[in-house]
Amino acid sequence: MKNLYIRSVFRDIRQSLGRFIAIILIIFMGVLLFVGIKSIGPNLEKTVQEFVTNHNVSDIQIQGTAGLTNEDLAIAEKIAGAKGELGYSFPYVEEQQDRNLQVYSYAEDKKQNKLTLLQGNYPENNQQLLIDESLKEQYPINSKITIKDSQLKDENFTVTGYVSSPIYVDKKERGVTTVGDGTIDGYVYLPETAFASETYSILYLRFSDLQEKDIMSDVYKDQMIVHEEKLQKLFDERKEQRKTELQAIANQEIIKGEQELQENQQKLTDGQNELNTAKEQLKSQQQQLEQQKAQLETIYGPTIAKEQLASAQGELEKATTGLAEKQTELMENQQTLSKAQEKIDQSKKDVESIKTPNYLLTQRSSNPGFTEFTSLSDRIDAIGNVFPVFFFLIGILITFTTITRMVEEDRKEIGTLKALGYRNSEIAQKYLLYALLTGTVGTVLGVIIGTKGLPPVVFTMLKKNYVFENYPTDFWFWPILVAILAALFATVVSTIYILVKDLREKPMALLMPKAPKPGKRILLEYITPLWSRLSFNQKVTYRNLFRYKARAILTILGIAGCMGLMVAGFGLQDSIGGVVDVQFKQLNHFQGIVTMKDEGDVQKVNEVLRAHDQVKGSMNVFADQVKFKKDGVSDLSASLYAFKDTDRAKDYFTLKKTDKKTTVEIPNGGAVVTEGVAKAYNAKVGSNLTIQDNEGKKVKIKISGIVENYLGNTIYMDQNYYQQVMDKDFTENTIFFKSHEMSSQDETKLANQLQATNQVTTTTFMSTQASKQAFASDNLRPVVLIFIVLSGTLAFVVLFNLTNINVSERERELATIKVLGFFDGEVTMYIIRENVIFTLVGILLGCGIGKVLTWFIITMASADNMAFPLLIPKMGYLVSGALTIIFSAIVMFITHKKLKEIDMISALKSNE
Repeated sequence: MKNLYIRSVFRDIRQSLGRFIAIILIIFMGVLLFVGIKSIGPNLEKTVQEFVTNHNVSDIQIQGTAGLTNEDLAIAEKIAGAKGELGYSFPYVEEQQDRNLQVYSYAEDKKQNKLTLLQGNYPENNQQLLIDESLKEQYPINSKITIKDSQLKDENFTVTGYVSSPIYVDKKERGVTTVGDGTIDGYVYLPETAFASETYSILYLRFSDLQEKDIMSDVYKDQMIVHEEKLQKLFDERKEQRKTELQAIANQEIIKGEQELQENQQKLTDGQNELNTAKEQLKSQQQQLEQQKAQLETIYGPTIAKEQLASAQGELEKATTGLAEKQTELMENQQTLSKAQEKIDQSKKDVESIKTPNYLLTQRSSNPGFTEFTSLSDRIDAIGNVFPVFFFLIGILITFTTITRMVEEDRKEIGTLKALGYRNSEIAQKYLLYALLTGTVGTVLGVIIGTKGLPPVVFTMLKKNYVFENYPTDFWFWPILVAILAALFATVVSTIYILVKDLREKPMALLMPKAPKPGKRILLEYITPLWSRLSFNQKVTYRNLFRYKARAILTILGIAGCMGLMVAGFGLQDSIGGVVDVQFKQLNHFQGIVTMKDEGDVQKVNEVLRAHDQVKGSMNVFADQVKFKKDGVSDLSASLYAFKDTDRAKDYFTLKKTDKKTTVEIPNGGAVVTEGVAKAYNAKVGSNLTIQDNEGKKVKIKISGIVENYLGNTIYMDQNYYQQVMDKDFTENTIFFKSHEMSSQDETKLANQLQATNQVTTTTFMSTQASKQAFASDNLRPVVLIFIVLSGTLAFVVLFNLTNINVSERERELATIKVLGFFDGEVTMYIIRENVIFTLVGILLGCGIGKVLTWFIITMASADNMAFPLLIPKMGYLVSGALTIIFSAIVMFITHKKLKEIDMISALKSNE
């Protein structure tokens, strides 16, 4: 008998298959989304971890403004566990294809940053090279490339193969450079033996104590900060030593030059003395010839004397001419030696004024594309902390309601079993089994599909953008555990809660139908002019709405939650993609940045800009790249801009306070910083922060304002405050310019014109930066699309389930009005009118929930160097509302068919 009772579970499943499937679907979607989204972040992190390990990607790179030596390597390896490798690197403009290339060295014995040969062969001699696979169309295998640089032994090279470098994980992003238009188009690798320079360009470092640590963990980051601070301290001490070395090398060259100059001067002096002696001898010979001429003229006459002395006179004149030429040559040589002496004197001055070299430390996270990928992992994980949880809460709410209704429907059966002597625990087994079945099936399917189905959808979109070959899809313990507990709570715990409440009642009470809720006058009834104008059906609808408040609130919350999820999905899509428009159109109002060479002629460059028909205006500023420094906190890079004319800055920058309502003026004393800086260092107006310029000088600045910003971080100050805190002369080294919209060809042409002035280091166009950011934002779109689709599906299931519960609860009531003569359409409208109100109120409430949810998610997903504006398109509200209405209409159509099939006699006799 008891086994038969347990088997009745499957009979109930067959009889109410729709309800059983609905509960499974809700649990399934909640688990799928939660486990799937929460697995993407760890899987991406594992992808990076395996890539870094397999290719031995360096933890940190060090570059010196005066080059690097073996002494620098020895200093870096003083840190326990540090292993370094020296290499060469320099930027180069390849003129034939007009490509900005980054040239690197490689050697077979080097273990860090291992290359992956994708096609072709490794070079067999110093006249061959490997090239970036992204440039295979421009540089076929066996094509020739000319690279002229003093660091190389040769200048003509042949392409032998295509490679992928682990320094560049993004297939398109190659970073910035100091040549051409400022953007690297690709890279080439030459054998280290092809380089002639004794001074290296770059030092790669790996730390043995970090190799077993998760590179995304706080432990790794904290230890990396410790190593970086130790390196910074060591190389701060190394700077003066390196300066002394440079001066010694330069002085040796000067001494060598002086010795050569002295030797040449001595030779010139000896030659002048010999020439003077020859001149004296020639003068004496000329005097003797004159005496002979006088004697011959006395004896033979002038004519005969001239004829006899003509040959001797010719020899003397020839000798005189030769001496004059030698004197001219000596004078020219003396001028050459004088110029050489001037150069030596200038070299001595240059040696005295040699700047203290600086050492630039760059963590692996700053490699092109690396930050974008790892931050993508962080953002997806942050979104996974909010969106799926909210999704799950709705699922739990609906599941709880469904199972509650199921137990309530079986009150008479429970009462009968209690009357027959069944214990409460035995009665509960059936319902617990039902709950376990729905929870287990939904959870297992959700875990499997969420782990193995959802991440690959995202990875498929990412594969075309990144060099990673393997994207693991592992089962992660904590997301699965949380999903299981949530599913059990939604099914088993809710079942236990309802059973405990009902099983406390006596069998007689359970066998009797529950008394309907008493009717009460509602607020509208007290407004007689309005109430009297309502029809009978309208009055019934409003009374029912307030009579069953719990059901109304639950339905509205379910619809509002699903509506909010869909709105949040559209909001995320626009907020992520809208960064570009807000940053480059609303906050920044320029189309390009020209970076000058040291002591470059700003006026000359401005003449080129003014002559260009598409350039509308320009402004000169001082610009520098700085780092915020604080013990125990990762450095934060920022661009520093100092203005001579702060009023003109308003034409190029809109500095809004973080409330986005008022603007900030650049003060005479103090600096304005962007919001990311304030958050990273918990700074407020009036706080002092330490910055370090590119020469290693540290100063404190006072925060006078905090402004809105979404990409990167910036410091704004005026000329006087810059000179005050930096103790340097103010030099305009950067030009912002405005222009009409230009094609990529026009931008390249303008960049080449500016480069031709020989005053410009780089020209950066905002269109390029915007394209890169739009590309990075697109990586999140697959996740957002999944949110929207699943949210719409959940909305349909929720509406169907709630309407189904509503009808089943009121089946006797609906049968009664059918007996009273209501037509099928009128009976359907009896329910539809309530659902229309629920739907409309839920849509309105869901708009607010969606906005709050979007704000919370983008706040969680923001980082120090990137934030997202809150942008929800009107179309997002309209589409979400329209989908909710369509789903409601479909459910009403299904409900109408179900209402037509109600057996009035059976429904009215159900309580007998």
